[in-house]
Amino acid sequence: MNEDIARRKIEHVAVALRHDVAAPQSASWADILLIHRALPEVDRDEVDTSVTWLGKPLGAPIFISSLTGGHADVAQINVRLARAAERFGLAMGVGSQRAALRDSSLVETYSVLRDLAPHALRIANIGAPQLIAQPHKAPYTVEDARAAIAMVGADALAVHLNYLQEAAQPEGDPRARGVMAALAGLTAALAADGEPAVPVIAKETGAGISAAQALALRAAGVSAIDVGGAGGSSMAAMEAVRAQERGDTRAQRVGELFRDWGIATPISVVEAGRAELPLIATGGIRTGLDAARALALGATLVGVGFPLLRAASESDAAVTSFLEDFLLELRVAMHLTGAATVAELHRVPVVTTGATRAWLELRGFGPDLATLAQRDLI
Repeated sequence: MNEDIARRKIEHVAVALRHDVAAPQSASWADILLIHRALPEVDRDEVDTSVTWLGKPLGAPIFISSLTGGHADVAQINVRLARAAERFGLAMGVGSQRAALRDSSLVETYSVLRDLAPHALRIANIGAPQLIAQPHKAPYTVEDARAAIAMVGADALAVHLNYLQEAAQPEGDPRARGVMAALAGLTAALAADGEPAVPVIAKETGAGISAAQALALRAAGVSAIDVGGAGGSSMAAMEAVRAQERGDTRAQRVGELFRDWGIATPISVVEAGRAELPLIATGGIRTGLDAARALALGATLVGVGFPLLRAASESDAAVTSFLEDFLLELRVAMHLTGAATVAELHRVPVVTTGATRAWLELRGFGPDLATLAQRDLI
């Protein structure tokens, strides 16, 4: 089984880099418009992107999304991303740590984050489906969670919610009953087992979070939510490619059919905002302008995945170049809306259009309901 998990890790990276696995979504970041301020009254060089998130100071509200680890051939990707997280003062997560929890020889593919980014906000990662027993697999224990945290010297633990991927994965874990209770048990244990308390982040992986689910996750004790909305890379599409390569036509059809399943990221940010928890907007964030839109909608961090995976597969210089461009774009967007700080960007007027507006109106998020901050969202 350990060899299967490790092989899956390298296959996911290879598929993401070689195939188009984007999720087509009618609701997108282009639906979110920031109102231009003709006289910004803030110098561009004065714009401050720094934030504090879960008690940790960051140079910018960027989360290098939980991408990979678990195979020697992808270790260099985490090395390059960890160096960048330290250099720019960012948050960074690793991919699912199941492989290393089962095979200690793979620990180093994850622990490079602890070693190379001592000042970054480091996020460990385990799967929600594995919190309960799956066919022929015992559930994670609190000790497993603590081991994952220690492996990367984590400031927080992401529990990824990837049931869309599991449904399309030939070897996926199908059981879900009891996971919410298990998650609540884990958050309570991590806060009361005599060890330092570690906040838990509920992290969707491409299908989004609704308001009801966000409220349920808050009740389960999570400290933050990564909405992981549709619009970026589709894990269903990725698994469809893997299934095709194995000749598994049934799993391939499921992956292809559900390629664009889910709640688009901009919508997820507004929906999940009902829980009044710190939010990470991951899913289709490709530019600093997208980031500004997400932050104006209510996100407190933005997660970037595929663009950084592609850059890190090339070189340290490619990662640095992407982040420098991204941060410049974010500063320009802040400057043109008159926001000198990220806190001020949270309060700038926003206009929603297209499929995003239609969804929010149908769901009762009208002009006076779309934000708890009582801003100008129209």
